[in-house]
Amino acid sequence: MTSRPGFWAFLKEWQQLFRAFWLADLASLRSAALVLSAVLAALAASALMIAAAANLLRVLLGDGRLTLVFPYLRPALSLWHLPGLSWAGLGLCTAAGVLGVALLPARRPPAQHWRWWALLALLILLVVGTAVDVAFTQGNGAVMEALNARSAPRFWASALGLGAIYLLTLPLQYLNGYGQQCLALVWRAAATTALQRRYLQDHAYERLERQALNPGNGQIDNPDQRIADDVNRVVFSSTELLFGFCATLLSLAAYVLVLVGISGWLVVALVVSTLIGNVAIATLVRQLAGLSVRQQGLEANYRYALMHLRSHAEAVAMLRGERAVALGLLQRFQPLLRNLERVIRWRELVSQSSSLYGFVMQFVPYVILASAYFGGHLGLGELTVGSIAFGQVQIALSFLIDRADVFAGLFASLHRISTLQNACTPAQSAARGRTPHGMETASSALVRIQDLTVGHPQGRGVLIHRLQLSLEPGERLLISGPSGCGKTTLLRVLAGLMDPVQGRVSLPPGRGWMLLPQQPFMALGTLRQQLTFPGHRSAAADPLLRQFLLQVGLADLAERYPSLDAEDDWARVLSGGEQQRLAIVRVLLQHPQLVMLDEASSATDLASERRLYRLLIAQGFTLISVGHRPSLRAFHGRELCLDGHGGWEHRLIEQA
Repeated sequence: MTSRPGFWAFLKEWQQLFRAFWLADLASLRSAALVLSAVLAALAASALMIAAAANLLRVLLGDGRLTLVFPYLRPALSLWHLPGLSWAGLGLCTAAGVLGVALLPARRPPAQHWRWWALLALLILLVVGTAVDVAFTQGNGAVMEALNARSAPRFWASALGLGAIYLLTLPLQYLNGYGQQCLALVWRAAATTALQRRYLQDHAYERLERQALNPGNGQIDNPDQRIADDVNRVVFSSTELLFGFCATLLSLAAYVLVLVGISGWLVVALVVSTLIGNVAIATLVRQLAGLSVRQQGLEANYRYALMHLRSHAEAVAMLRGERAVALGLLQRFQPLLRNLERVIRWRELVSQSSSLYGFVMQFVPYVILASAYFGGHLGLGELTVGSIAFGQVQIALSFLIDRADVFAGLFASLHRISTLQNACTPAQSAARGRTPHGMETASSALVRIQDLTVGHPQGRGVLIHRLQLSLEPGERLLISGPSGCGKTTLLRVLAGLMDPVQGRVSLPPGRGWMLLPQQPFMALGTLRQQLTFPGHRSAAADPLLRQFLLQVGLADLAERYPSLDAEDDWARVLSGGEQQRLAIVRVLLQHPQLVMLDEASSATDLASERRLYRLLIAQGFTLISVGHRPSLRAFHGRELCLDGHGGWEHRLIEQA
C-alpha cells in the first residue's frame, strides 16, 4: 500500500518540482530575490497601466462625465494622485529590472528568460484583474445607491460604465487564462522529459520492474501512469493553484482595505469565522487526501490487469482462461470499489461542510452592519459593497479549503511522482558506482571474468561462485545447465543490469557488445525503425537492410512491406521466430564485437537456427549463448555448465 504523505513532505516535493522548472541552478537567496523582482516589476507595471488608463479616461470623458459614469473611482483617479502613482511605478520598475538583471546568471539558457517574462506578464494581468474586480464591486454599490435614490441618469451611467469596463478587459481575461494554460503545457513538457530521462537512465526502468517481482521490496506500481497522468495532473493543478493563490493575495489586500473603510468589526468577524471553518474542513481534507493516494494506486493496478489481458489475449483464449482472468480482475476491482466508496463518503462530507460554511458566512456581514444601516449611519450602496467585499475576503481566506478536491488529487499524484524519482535515484547511483570497480574496459582478451560471484535475484543464495573466464576475439561460448541455475542471471550481470556479489567483469567498451533477449523488443514505429533499433545506424540504406532481411530468412517480410517506412503493430504482426530473426538483422547492422544471446533462437526451427548461427560465425562475432537445445553445441567451441548451487565447469566442446 502506498503510504500517506505528510503535509511538510508534500510542500518539499512541490518545492522541488517548482524549482526544477523555474529556478534550476540558482541558489536559494538568488531564487528568492528573483521571485521578489518579478512580483515588484508586476506591481510597478500594473500601477503604470492603471495610471495610463486613468489619464485616458480623463481625456476621453472629462471630469463631469467621469464623475457620473465612474463615481466610485473618483478618489483613485484624482489628478493629485496620478503623478505620484506614475513616478512610484516607474521607480519600482527600474529597481526590479536592475535587481533581476543583476541576479540572472550571465549564461542562463534562453528558455529560462522567456519563462520569467511570461510569469511577469501573467502577474501583471492578475494585478489588473484584481483592480477590475474592485471596480466592479464599487460599481455594484453605485448602482444600488442610484436605485435607492431613484436616479435614472446615475443608474444608467453606472451600468454603462460597468459594461464598458467588462468589455474592455475581456481580452485581458482571455490572455490571462490562455497564458496560464500555455505555461502549464510547457511546464508539463519539461517535467515529463526530466522524469522520463531519469526513468530511462542507467537501466532504472529495468531495475524497478525487477523489484516489482520481489514482494516486500518497495515496489513502484505503474510507472507509466505516473509519468503520463500524474505529471499532467500535478503540473496543471499546480499552475491553477499557483496563480489562484497570487490572485487571492491581491484580492485579500484590496478588499481588506475596502472593509476597513466600512467597519473594522467586519475584519475581526471575518478572521475569526474563517479560521474556525478552515480548521474544521482541513481536518476532513487530510483524511480525503490519504484515501485519494490509495485510490490512484488501486485504479492503476486494475488498469494494468486489463492491459495485461490485452497483451496475452491469444494465450488466454487458447487456454480458455476467461473465468480465471475474470476472477483475478474482480479481486483487483473489489478493493477499488470499497476504497472509492470511502472516497465518495469523505468527499461528500467535505462538500457539505463547505456548503454549510458558505451558507453561514453569507449572513455574517449583514448581522454586523445591520444596526448601522437601520440607524441611518450606512447607505444601501455601502452595505452592498461591504457584503461583496466580505464575501471576496472570505473566499480568499478559504482558498485552500475550497479547493480540497484539487489538493487531495495533487497530494496523491505528487507523492507518486516523488516516490518514482526516489526509486530511480538509488538504481542510477548503483549503476554509476558499479562502473569503476565492477566493470572495466577489456584489455587483451575481449571478455574477462575474474572471481565473479553471482547471487540469486531475489536473495535466495549464490548461483555462481568465483567464476574465472576469458574469451578471445572470435571465440564462442555456450552456457548450459538446468532451469533456474543462473544462466540468464549471469548475462544480466555481464550486461550491467545486476550487481554481482563480488568480482570484476571486462567487456568491449561503448557499443562493442549487444545482448539479445529471448523476447525481442518491438519498438513502436516503422519497419525501418525496427531494423535499426536502437538507432545507432538509423540512416542505413534500403538495399543493405533488404539484403540483411534476405540473409536471415525474412524475404517475405520485405515483399509484404515494399516500403520500409510502413508502420504496423509489429509485436502482433510478426511471429516469435520472425521477431528473433529480425533481432539478428539489428546485430548485423550494428556489428558489435561481442554478441550475447539469451535463447535468442528458441522460437525458430532448427534449420533457421542453423542459418542464423552460421551467419553470425561468418561475420566473426564473439558469441556467448544461453540455450537448452543440444543443436547449439555445434556452433560453439567452449561450454560453461552451471549447477545452480555455486558450482560451474568450463570445458571444450568436441565437434563430431
